[in-house]
Amino acid sequence: MNKREKVMTKIQKYSKILFFLLSWILLLGIVTQVALAGLAVFVDGGLWQKHRAIMNVIEFIPSFMFIFGLVGGIPKFYNAVSFVLFFFINFQYYTTSGWLGAIHSAFALVLFMISLLVAWGSYQIVVKNKKFDTDNMRFH
Repeated sequence: MNKREKVMTKIQKYSKILFFLLSWILLLGIVTQVALAGLAVFVDGGLWQKHRAIMNVIEFIPSFMFIFGLVGGIPKFYNAVSFVLFFFINFQYYTTSGWLGAIHSAFALVLFMISLLVAWGSYQIVVKNKKFDTDNMRFH
């Protein structure tokens, strides 16, 4: 293995690790968002500011996941889902007023489920070093 191949292998390894870390950070961010929304409704309305502030931090995580997934060789399914997460998270901005507010809270559950799927998949790929079979949609 020449020096260039070693560098590329290290870049892929670190990109996979970053994808893994960002996927779990995103999942924790979404859980935090749901908790803050609940607390803002039932305990202290001032927590809406923190809800918005955290969103400004986590909204771009899926786009970085997509980039690191491409570089790291993450399976296309998980990379595509991270790309979709970016659009779904930004869709939430359009559901903050009027009757779409009901969709906003329900859609948070969808975001949670999808981010959990990606986080668990990244764990299987990076930590457990399992291969993802796209045809059967499972690890082996």
